[in-house]
Amino acid sequence: MTSREPVEEIRRLGAANAIGAIVLAEQVVDTHVAGFANRAERSLALDALFRDLARLRRREPTLDGFITEIEGYLDSLHRDLVGLAA
Repeated sequence: MTSREPVEEIRRLGAANAIGAIVLAEQVVDTHVAGFANRAERSLALDALFRDLARLRRREPTLDGFITEIEGYLDSLHRDLVGLAA
């Protein structure tokens, strides 16, 4: 999965506005992040997703609420990674 694929999938899910889209988008994030070998690489992958979602928000302002939900999930994953490092 390239770095653009999860963001495009998140865009597609948000635009569909279907029940369960948030859960599916979280699964996309989980699958993407699991593809990285260690905590440092996973942390960088989460940072890149934050950046890419900010760009998506500018391109698709109607997805603002959906993106905010996904960013909250990314934040919780990031906190978990930091907690593991302590």
